[in-house]
Amino acid sequence: MLKTKQLAGISLAALLLIVMSIIPGTETLSQAGIKTICTLIAFIIMLTTAPFRILHICLIFLGLLPVLGVAPSFAAAITGISNPVILFVIASFGISAAFTTLPLSKRILVTLLHRFGKNIKLMLLGLMASIFVISGFVSSVPTCAVFMAIALGFLELYDDPEDRKRTGRAFMIAVPVAAMVGAFMTPIGSTLNLLALNELEKHTGLTIPFVQWMAAGVPIAVATLPVAWYCILKIHKPAEISAAMVNNFIKHLEIPEKLTRPEIITLIITGIMIIFWVASSWVSGINIMVVTLLGACALCIPQLKTLKFDAFVDDISWDSVFLIAAVISIGNLMVTNGVSGFIISIIPELNVSTPVFIALATTAYFIMLIVIPVAPSLIVIIGAPLISLAIGAGSSPQLVMLVSAICSCCCFLLPLDTVQLLTYGKGYYSIRDMFVSSLPVQIFMILVISLWLPVIGRAFGMV
Repeated sequence: MLKTKQLAGISLAALLLIVMSIIPGTETLSQAGIKTICTLIAFIIMLTTAPFRILHICLIFLGLLPVLGVAPSFAAAITGISNPVILFVIASFGISAAFTTLPLSKRILVTLLHRFGKNIKLMLLGLMASIFVISGFVSSVPTCAVFMAIALGFLELYDDPEDRKRTGRAFMIAVPVAAMVGAFMTPIGSTLNLLALNELEKHTGLTIPFVQWMAAGVPIAVATLPVAWYCILKIHKPAEISAAMVNNFIKHLEIPEKLTRPEIITLIITGIMIIFWVASSWVSGINIMVVTLLGACALCIPQLKTLKFDAFVDDISWDSVFLIAAVISIGNLMVTNGVSGFIISIIPELNVSTPVFIALATTAYFIMLIVIPVAPSLIVIIGAPLISLAIGAGSSPQLVMLVSAICSCCCFLLPLDTVQLLTYGKGYYSIRDMFVSSLPVQIFMILVISLWLPVIGRAFGMV
């Protein structure tokens, strides 16, 4: 049975798709362009009200694009499916599956707990640090899912329901926040990063090499994580634990004492991938998406016993795959139908310094993520306008797309992103809890991004 919000979403989206056909085009924006804007808005309405599964909504809109006259043909409507980013998304779930089916992620957590798990404060920091490190190379959604399960197991150690609730609130907020902060450390940490790179290359022909991305992303992420930890700790005040509780928790993880052969092979293959990812900064023939795809395939070789291919396929989130495909397809039509050019033409130039421009762009982006809480769509909607503004202000399009990727990865003001929804559904925290925890973090990020990105831009000749 559909809820009132879902029925309202379907009605509003349907009304928009009907009315758009009678809105005439103008000298600056054709009717096809108007239809593209209206279809995108209807698509976002359906995603945010969620009357159907995301995959279902994406397939509906991909089919409607040629029917409604937004795309000239079905082939033009599904250009996003053939984009290289799609295969990267699929491959990233293979790498995630290898890490989550083997006890590698648990080993990292246990190592940190032995070192820092003397009290609840350090326990929380150890958990967030583990998630943070892994999400730099593994997709945020499966990383969040694995550590959410670990955190839920830890909460069972509390006998007092109030202590469990209070601690659960802190931990269930900390898990997705750590995953989202770690995701922008490398280009392959999140699909959103690759989507931002795709927009940059499409509109300018420029890119951001792997090492340069890390030089920009890692310091910001490393500075942000302890701030996020401190805010969550002070606002939600998890109940204290004893060393015996930590030891009991570690014992229940049931991790083999020594690294198993599949774990060693997985680490070797991952190490080789990292070498090639880093080398891509200097060797133009190395494509990080190709490396990721071949690495995922190598992990599935049956004789290695690192990952069963069926487990790989089962772990793929087709919702995520087709959401990216639909967003890229609609984004391409925004360019083809003149929407991007129209938006650029009505935006005034900003004559400000690079740090001020970056600060304004970061602030505006975080605010827009409240209005349009679908990060992939926002990257496509404002990619071209942001790049145009950056060039007009004498700033760097590469830096502004880094802003786009970082802000999109960290859209944690409201628990509406796929990563946050995993823990939000457990009932430990409210929308207000997430908002008050993450608002100080995003304000801090605006400051750090504004100060650090111009430095990186000058160091690598982007500015």
